[in-house]
Amino acid sequence: MELPHTLKVLEECQISPPSGSVPPTSLPLTFFDLVYVKLPPVHRLFFYKYHHPKAHFIDTVLPNIKNSLSLTLQHFYPYAGNLKWPQESPKPELVYEEGDAVPLTVAESDYEFSQLSGNHARDAMTIFPEKGICIGITINHVVSDGRTSIHFIKSWASVCRLEGDTSLMTASLPYYDRSVISYLDPKATNYLNIFEKYNVVTKDTFHTLKVDHLPPIDRVRATFVMGLNDIKRLKKWVSSRLEMEEPIYLSSLVVTCAYVWVCLLKARWGETDHENEAEEHIIVPIDARARLDPPLPVTYFGNCIGAVDVMCNRSVLIGEDGIAIAAKLIGKAIKNYDFNAQLEELDLSYFMSIPKGQIEGVGSSPRFAVYDTDFGWGKPEKVEMNPIDGGQSIALSECPNEAGAIEIGLVRKKTEMDPFAYIFANSIELLS
Repeated sequence: MELPHTLKVLEECQISPPSGSVPPTSLPLTFFDLVYVKLPPVHRLFFYKYHHPKAHFIDTVLPNIKNSLSLTLQHFYPYAGNLKWPQESPKPELVYEEGDAVPLTVAESDYEFSQLSGNHARDAMTIFPEKGICIGITINHVVSDGRTSIHFIKSWASVCRLEGDTSLMTASLPYYDRSVISYLDPKATNYLNIFEKYNVVTKDTFHTLKVDHLPPIDRVRATFVMGLNDIKRLKKWVSSRLEMEEPIYLSSLVVTCAYVWVCLLKARWGETDHENEAEEHIIVPIDARARLDPPLPVTYFGNCIGAVDVMCNRSVLIGEDGIAIAAKLIGKAIKNYDFNAQLEELDLSYFMSIPKGQIEGVGSSPRFAVYDTDFGWGKPEKVEMNPIDGGQSIALSECPNEAGAIEIGLVRKKTEMDPFAYIFANSIELLS
């Protein structure tokens, strides 16, 4: 669909770390990184109010954005590097060489700022003259997970806000020592063997590997809010519907994931298909840094994510107690999560065999506090993350307007988004 608005590119450039500040370096991909080798990049959008003329942005703000990005890349240099698989290496590597850079595109749009930064469903589409600024960041998930990428973005924001002062960033630098997890190398080798078996990627095809960068054009994006009172009500209702033979782990994230999962299934398949025994899955990520032995620091650069795979028959989930059952299963899986046990049982080929339409993935986390990202223009009006697979993910973040509430970002077909919005808004009121 053609939009009646324009997007004018003002500048395209390359931003490198300061000359000579980073020696040539290579980082081998780990077991954790290789999980994401075929997934699309992650796109994050930060919308800020900015009531100044374009000339002020070009003359004052843009030079600071460029300089602060360069200074930040000195310490987060893999983002400026390239993914390569040298012939002599058993695994792909992140390689940084002098002169490597990240592309920066500066654009101007006459699209209404409030329309793009709202919660309503709209077409998935960077200054908005005298209205606002949107900073969009695309990061290959093979390079890092959400915790690392937010560490980078907040570090960049602090240097920009302080106009080149790196003191806040250097107090929390990324940690690059991967020797601690070298014991997982056999698992990484196993992954590569499976990728070759299923013709996902090999050493010969790695340099030509292509992934889709954007969701299909028939999608709309919307944000929903699970308010604190709704979360409390859900927890109380779930507890009342389940036999409490053992304590149930019911965090805000657990009940939110359960509620959204069931609402999505009802929107996609209808609310009356109670005979369908198809198995549905939801994948909930868990930061594994603190669960390793020895543990990794929170500033570890790269991917370090475990996950729980919760499965249940569709007929059960869309039934009368589906939300409560989903919450019980998700809570139990998280509470009992054992990273080492998961390593022993992990079967990548099993996950690859799950039909795409029967698996949801949770992305990001309210704990990342993305609304604290201040480049010098105050906190963002809106933060969005495009689901990593273009439509089968649930992006979670904290809510900027209500402590304890959770924002849910979705990209779906309009034929699915409209019924989901109705079910999401009304189902809580029906709980009794």
